[in-house]
Amino acid sequence: MNTGMNIRVLHMRIRSTTRFALMLAGGTALAGVSQAPAHAQSSKPVQAATTGPAAAGPRATTPNRTGANAATVPDQPESITVSAGKRRQRTRDLAGSVTVLTGRQLQQLGATSYADYLRLAPGVVFSEGTPGLSTAAFRGITDTNLLDQGQGTTGYFLNDIPLAEPGFAIAIPDIDTFDVNRVEVLRGPQSTLFGSSTLGGAIDYVANTADASKIDAAAQSVFEGTEGGGTGYSEKVMVNVPIVTDTLAVRAVLDYRQDPGYVSNSGTGEKDGNEDLVRNARVSVVYTPFEGTKLTYLYLAQNNKISDQGYTSPDGVGLYYKDTAIAEPYYTSTQMHSLRLDQELGFGTLTAQAAFLRKGEFLGADATPFYAGTLGTLGPYSSPQTGDSKSMYYELRLTSRSDQKLTWIVGAAYYRVWKRIDDLLGADGARNYLTNLYGPAVAGIDTIDQSNFYEGIANYDGAEEAVFGEASYHLPFNITATFGGRLYWTNQTASVSSAGYFYDGTISSSSSISDKGFLPKGALRWEPNRNFMAYGLVSEGYRFGQPNLNAPEPGFTYPSGTTSDTLVNYEVGVRAGFFNNTLVFEPTLYWIDWSNIQVRLTSPDGTTYGANAGDAVSRGGEFATTWTPVRGLRLQSNITYSDAHLTKTVDTASGIIAAGTQLPTAAKWQFSEIASYMFDNRYHPTISLVHHYVGHSNGALDSDFVEGGYNTVDLRLAATLAKTQLTFFITNLGNSHGVTSGASYGALPADQNIYLLRPRTFGAQLDWHL
Repeated sequence: MNTGMNIRVLHMRIRSTTRFALMLAGGTALAGVSQAPAHAQSSKPVQAATTGPAAAGPRATTPNRTGANAATVPDQPESITVSAGKRRQRTRDLAGSVTVLTGRQLQQLGATSYADYLRLAPGVVFSEGTPGLSTAAFRGITDTNLLDQGQGTTGYFLNDIPLAEPGFAIAIPDIDTFDVNRVEVLRGPQSTLFGSSTLGGAIDYVANTADASKIDAAAQSVFEGTEGGGTGYSEKVMVNVPIVTDTLAVRAVLDYRQDPGYVSNSGTGEKDGNEDLVRNARVSVVYTPFEGTKLTYLYLAQNNKISDQGYTSPDGVGLYYKDTAIAEPYYTSTQMHSLRLDQELGFGTLTAQAAFLRKGEFLGADATPFYAGTLGTLGPYSSPQTGDSKSMYYELRLTSRSDQKLTWIVGAAYYRVWKRIDDLLGADGARNYLTNLYGPAVAGIDTIDQSNFYEGIANYDGAEEAVFGEASYHLPFNITATFGGRLYWTNQTASVSSAGYFYDGTISSSSSISDKGFLPKGALRWEPNRNFMAYGLVSEGYRFGQPNLNAPEPGFTYPSGTTSDTLVNYEVGVRAGFFNNTLVFEPTLYWIDWSNIQVRLTSPDGTTYGANAGDAVSRGGEFATTWTPVRGLRLQSNITYSDAHLTKTVDTASGIIAAGTQLPTAAKWQFSEIASYMFDNRYHPTISLVHHYVGHSNGALDSDFVEGGYNTVDLRLAATLAKTQLTFFITNLGNSHGVTSGASYGALPADQNIYLLRPRTFGAQLDWHL
């Protein structure tokens, strides 16, 4: 094999270990987006979060009390309202599994990101890595613990706007929770009302909007230090100002957060390089010109900056160390504009919503270990990737009044996404090396920067059109029957072009794929009294397929791409309150059949391509309980058992995966317990203790990498004086070094990239509310 082909093979290896891969085979550009090897873990460790509808706080229809006074407001489970059904309704009226985390609870427990609260929701495993690249899996429904080719199986939303686009996803924004109204964690497929990507479940972040009835303000300061790592701090402020009383108001939120770094790089000499700088701005304008008419504008901007990704490798340099020739930074930016009209019509409400979302990222990667042996010591080899996406989302729906015997919702949605990924391989000495090897006239010299060996560009254009509806009829004996469905159409076009010093010009390919389907939903709910509700549910979910961009192969025909997975969820559950709702039980049983899973297969010449192959089942139970035996004492517990595995053998690009293989991140057992006690005196001193356990699981179907199997304990002490609350906290009290995520790319320990829990962290938090 000549030198050029050697470099191509090596280049294929390094590309296969990066998230946005533009694979090469025989000099022909192929599309493939494979698993990320080493995305940093720099988000905060798991902190306390409350779970279960019975644990939620004030009504969702009022602005959340973010400041110190909120600590004295008792929870009122029977009054919680959510928008999981695209209408305001109480959680006990939902025939499905939902966990509500109010802004007040998140503030009390110091939860600022997904990692701080998702692990404490039943049935959810959060594979923590770099903020924006971490993933959540519901009930074991996923094919990897990292962002991978194609659309994920979990939906992420901000005020009902999708944040995780189809195709090779640009970073999933991890929005700071300061001044949030609530976060709804919806378990089980939600595709009927929320659309694609919600095979396993959905996370809907509901931000507070402006309140024209009063002036309001809140502020928060946090200082913290990580054992063996750096220090961090955050400053956050919210101001709500009525411009015209009860008619026009503006609400603005600004925050700056510096999460401490704790992973050092022995190769570059940088200490605690995975420090995460987060800047967030949010503006809401609410205008109610007439009674029954409400116009809401919401703007969000959030940037994350990490100077060196915080994965580690077990190669002898130290537990919280990595060793690369160059730093591997990671930057993300998110901007969203959303406009919503709610118009009361007497018989119901008309809602029209339009949003524009733009996301960008830069991912640095050290390619030196893969190329130094072949190309020599030209200097460090870098493999940076940049990504940019733009999306437009429109939704129009009509919702009936809730006090009718027959309630209904009908709507239509349109979702359009454009994105581009730019993938490079370069070194400082690339130009001189190639000139000496081939002479001045080098193929591809005019197509890319002369310091790069290679450039690959992938473009994507995808759209979803859908009509949806749901109706509930109240039958005798307090039984409610619900039926609904979603009819959808998807269209996608993708293209890839590759150019470099080992190509005869630019090599390109493109492909298009379309899909359509109907997703039914049915449920029965029985509520004989306000303290008991039982339900049965059958629902389906889907996600986009993906085009294949493979060159023709003699004797073998590639499919044009994959179609949507098919997933059916069967679920029964109970919500029961005893002793005036001081003791609440929420058991849930589910059985999920997942068919035609999207996987990567291998052609006769060794080229990978996407196909629908393999079936799986996920069956298990979730049990949540809340007990308040005496005034001021609250005990909560969540237990999850999950058995999620393949039921059909799959021959993938990485080899045969046998039936019975555990699905990625599908830990058999999870536990979380929260105990809090508020003393009854003027300062309301409160102590909270949180424990979380997640069992072992594989990181990917085709990998023997194991994550999980760890316990964490967090402790918080708080006291309130007037409008100010002071809190001292310790997270990861036992200093666990549990593996939260990662990947394996070879047989040696050094071929693993591991994300570890943040070490023990101490801190103080000061909250003020007007």
